[in-house]
Amino acid sequence: MQAATLRAQIEQKIPTAFRLYRRAAQGTISTGIASLDRAVEGIPRHALTEICGRSFGSSGKSSILLSLLAQATREHFCALVDAGDGFDPASGQAAGIYFPRLLWVRCGKTKVKLPPLEQAFKVADILLQSNGFGLIAVDLSAMPERVVRKVPLSSWFRFSRVVEKQSCALVFVEQEPHATSCAGLVLRATADAPLFSGKLVTQVNLKVEVARGRGKKPVCSEHSALCSDFSLQTQWA
Repeated sequence: MQAATLRAQIEQKIPTAFRLYRRAAQGTISTGIASLDRAVEGIPRHALTEICGRSFGSSGKSSILLSLLAQATREHFCALVDAGDGFDPASGQAAGIYFPRLLWVRCGKTKVKLPPLEQAFKVADILLQSNGFGLIAVDLSAMPERVVRKVPLSSWFRFSRVVEKQSCALVFVEQEPHATSCAGLVLRATADAPLFSGKLVTQVNLKVEVARGRGKKPVCSEHSALCSDFSLQTQWA
């Protein structure tokens, strides 16, 4: 029996037998940075993302976070778990964050006797389980690397498995990536020296390396010129 005839008989009985399986679109949230969105198609929902950058000077990772929050709060309720209590509301307002849709959790500011890192993870877990947010960002950039490195891989694995079943995007902002294969997307940000006009920052050139991409895309780099709209964001990167 010829292969074509056999296939026709099978398709007659099972119409979907030879259809190519395609995973349903998971959806993304725009970062608000055009060149970066072109490279990674936005921050994936149902996945864990890491945005990394050096702790000294300005790397641009906080600029990316602010831009992402500004975009996300246009359509979603979002949460920022601020482990180091470093978020600057004035910079957030300048970036365009819609604060009525942002829950800002300042770790270390309550009577709960937990280390800030542990508190941040517990809060993130509670928020993720609530399934009420389109974006949950956990800023660990102020935490010492020696402390974050001690987080067991099982914790990252748990977050990645839980967020797969949720409709939100889970983003960790760190100095170095730690979730390894548990992350669906890993971005590494670096920044050139800012350009000034008098005392005002007029432009910061960001380089964003896709260290781990969705769909096993090749590693690439994108350059983005963050102009006046982003000038305040570089102050706490």
